[in-house]
Amino acid sequence: MPGDASGAVVATATTDNVAAGGNVATNLAANEAFKTAVGAGTTSAPAVIGVLAQDSTSGSIVQRVNGFVDTLVAELEKISGLAGAVDVSGQQQWTKPSTSPAKAKIVVTVPPTTSQADIQSAAASILGTGGLVAMFAANQDGVNGVISATNDATDLDRAGGKYKDLLVVGFDAGKSQKDAVRSGAFLGSVTQDPYQMGYQAVELAVKAAKGETVADVDTGSHWYDASNLDNEDISILLYD
Repeated sequence: MPGDASGAVVATATTDNVAAGGNVATNLAANEAFKTAVGAGTTSAPAVIGVLAQDSTSGSIVQRVNGFVDTLVAELEKISGLAGAVDVSGQQQWTKPSTSPAKAKIVVTVPPTTSQADIQSAAASILGTGGLVAMFAANQDGVNGVISATNDATDLDRAGGKYKDLLVVGFDAGKSQKDAVRSGAFLGSVTQDPYQMGYQAVELAVKAAKGETVADVDTGSHWYDASNLDNEDISILLYD
């Protein structure tokens, strides 16, 4: 309830979506295959990272994409030869031209509507981009669009799928996304923390009822991949 002027909302327990989007970018940027693929980009054949955002008006989606883009730009510019050579385009809201000829491009795509058909079509459009090395789907609907556009993720199979070298990262959970992460079709994803949302909300409510001063709480986000997906501290946060 951002900007509440009634005084009824004294604090919120919610995900810091900027930080959560940055969490995805940090883990993608740490992957050695990703660093190699991006480092091979040239001005004539830039490496491309596609971003699928469900829309450009939802506060959580916008903040999440902001966090991903800003963090990834900072991480990419640490790679030799990429300082000043990272371009962000695709949507006016996220346009940040590079200061020198681009060797890496982050391209944000927003479908015309939030229907699953349009999201899947947007995912397919990204998959057809030349030089594509990685892709981020910013919420569960976006993830579903990617999975549908890749034949239930079989095209992402590391052993010989059509997009076997593409590194896909997601956000949220859901059975299809967990299956894609477990199989290795997705590099990994970031989940919000519904347990802490509930816990911290009750704690804030009790404190507020006692007249204590309260403030907004970031309930956090967590990276998960095939190596930790079934760990108890992660699995409790992943819904179907």
